[in-house]
Amino acid sequence: MNERELDELLRTKNELEQAAYAEPRRLVFEGDELSIPYLASAESVESAETAAPDIVPESFLLDPGQKIAFSKHPRYAYVRDHRHSFIELNYVYSGSCTQTINGNRVTMREGEICLLDTNVVHSFEPAGDDDIVINCIMRTSYFNTDMLGRLSGNDILSHFFIDAVYRSTERGKYLLFPTHGNDKARQWIIGALGEFYDPGLCSAEAINSFMALLFCELLRVYRKQRGTDGQGNKGIAALADILTYLESNYRDVTLESAAQHFHFHPNYLSRVLKQSTGQSFIRILTDVKMKKARILLENTDFPVGKIASEIGYSNVKFFYDRFKEACGVTPGLYRQQARDNDRRGL
Repeated sequence: MNERELDELLRTKNELEQAAYAEPRRLVFEGDELSIPYLASAESVESAETAAPDIVPESFLLDPGQKIAFSKHPRYAYVRDHRHSFIELNYVYSGSCTQTINGNRVTMREGEICLLDTNVVHSFEPAGDDDIVINCIMRTSYFNTDMLGRLSGNDILSHFFIDAVYRSTERGKYLLFPTHGNDKARQWIIGALGEFYDPGLCSAEAINSFMALLFCELLRVYRKQRGTDGQGNKGIAALADILTYLESNYRDVTLESAAQHFHFHPNYLSRVLKQSTGQSFIRILTDVKMKKARILLENTDFPVGKIASEIGYSNVKFFYDRFKEACGVTPGLYRQQARDNDRRGL
């Protein structure tokens, strides 16, 4: 899909937009459904504002197993207060966007980006014909040690995502990026959108690469805006370095060897990880190993015993138990399901 085709797709009114364009509407999330009842009077608007925020389920926007997705924000409709358990990135593709975030009214220009933590309460004012906003929805699991590792040294975004993944609170944070006129940010987002709406070979990896480039560009913009050299939060930067080290040395790393690498006492490293992520060293390392095991099961014909050895387990039964505990199925069944899904094009 080229840029002209993408632009045409985004500007075409979908079913929700057609209904809202014909008569004023407000969007309400009900279970896994999105409804568009009439806004009959000013009183109904006030009633909507005072009601508890909707909770948008991940299943409304993400398929099972899907960690990142894009959608066009519906124009013409008022979207009442809502919050969600995923991370959301809003990009103003065209025109402008006005939303209220944690009680603050925010207007964004074309090209600008807003990054919303989990549990942020926000609402949208109706958008016009030329006001096209792209929502990028990301499960917190999207920011595993691999993606956090890509942000190693990126203290601002590492801090944001580590908080979102491991320290989700009732009232989250948000970041605004003045990327109006930033050609690189636009290039990376359009690249990811093209792969998402017209997927081909290796599209998932291409999207991940575009997103990593986008996050790097956002860091540069943020640092320039704040006039910082990026050394303001060394603790978080160090955590990203630790996660990167575990990702690269998962086969034989131990708490003691990792602590020695970073010149820490093992007890101190264990405490840092627990306080920062809420997970133990063993839990984090196991998650990394299970991810590597899933990749090998999906993409090779290696026997399960060889896969166990490849990721650092000498005891095959122990690997079976850890894998089933983490994934809910045995390695053999996981491989079969992955191949069945591949044949069905899922």
